[in-house]
Amino acid sequence: MNRILLLVAMATLFFTSACQGQTSRTGNAGLQKKKVLIISSSPSKGGNSDLLCDEFLRGAKEAGHEAEKVFLGDLDIRFLKIKDDYTDRNLGINDDAPKVVAKMIAADVIVMATPIYNDNMCGQMKTMLDRVFEREHEVKNKEFYFIMTAGGSNTECALLGFRNFIRYLPGSKEKGVIEGTGIHLKGSVKGNPVMKKAYDCLLYTSPSPRDS
Repeated sequence: MNRILLLVAMATLFFTSACQGQTSRTGNAGLQKKKVLIISSSPSKGGNSDLLCDEFLRGAKEAGHEAEKVFLGDLDIRFLKIKDDYTDRNLGINDDAPKVVAKMIAADVIVMATPIYNDNMCGQMKTMLDRVFEREHEVKNKEFYFIMTAGGSNTECALLGFRNFIRYLPGSKEKGVIEGTGIHLKGSVKGNPVMKKAYDCLLYTSPSPRDS
């Protein structure tokens, strides 16, 4: 009887130790849950940069964060209009941009994704960033990740544009750059190692910003 009790106690101890030894997929038992906003500006749903957004979203959710993707192509985002004296930066524009800006203000982590056209970010993303102008002082203390995909290899102008944008946001921090280059056809990013990089961003230790 005593031997049976001893075996049960040993099995219980082993099981408990095994469970305690397991860590979350983030590799960080003390994970701080964050609100993550992913802004996909691809004009093509299921395009390469949009697919990377989906992977980032999947990884963020599996890490236990509250994550959401906004696809700009589904929204009505219009050009910024400003009075000559700068007293009105909206001029009565009634579209979806203020809703996106409100989500940015509420988020802890903001991911901005763009395909590269003419060696720069796409017009959809630039238009959205311009619309933040009215409330940029409220988009503060955010962590930023940048996703870019290109048929060629030049992402420098888009990256510079992202970095210049967050310079005006109080307390902003660049946490990672995810680049898929040499990717021509829609969906061809699948199977590329950059997919795993996007998925892993909030699961494990965040990648360092790319060197300037």
